Amino acid sequence: MAGYPRVIGYAPGTGIYGGGGGYVVGVDPATGAPVTSVPVHPAAGPQIVSPPWRPMMAPGSPPLGEGHVPLPLNPENFGGSWGNTAGGGAAAGTTITFSARPQKPFKMTRLLIAGTKVGASAVGRLIGQMFVGTDLQQGELGNLDLETLGAGGSFDTWVSFKQAEPGVWIRVQGTLTAFPTGTDFETYTITAIGHFLH
Repeated sequence: MAGYPRVIGYAPGTGIYGGGGGYVVGVDPATGAPVTSVPVHPAAGPQIVSPPWRPMMAPGSPPLGEGHVPLPLNPENFGGSWGNTAGGGAAAGTTITFSARPQKPFKMTRLLIAGTKVGASAVGRLIGQMFVGTDLQQGELGNLDLETLGAGGSFDTWVSFKQAEPGVWIRVQGTLTAFPTGTDFETYTITAIGHFLH
């Protein structure tokens, strides 16, 4: 029985998994033959069942599931860009907030940050702080090296943020260690990866 999908209401010996002559799976455990409809009780007649890869609490009602999905954190201003103020970038010293508001419970496990740096003066590192709602998601107040933490090739940069309930903001407040000058600029994208209940 360990290999069979769980169903709400299962009790040993009731016939749901064979105690009374029926089972809800896709294979007959006695012969190995495919089974798509079997009687749960001898007098009940054929029962429609779902395959193991599509569990249902009741017909048409899937149970709570979990995915591991990306969540974009969008810049609230300046398009996530510092420098080249004539082109719409942020001025030196400006903090840009990257934010997302998941529509279902979301628990972040990884941060991915990609930066585009154009020009000889675009040498600053992205630093900042991370929040779920009003809760700081780090061990102490202060700016972290977000660019290193969120680099694609970084080793052992797994995180376990507080779960964000639907509508709660996930925010990264970022700035640079040095700001580009003239027409040079730095632009960043931030993506959170985490568990999503659906």
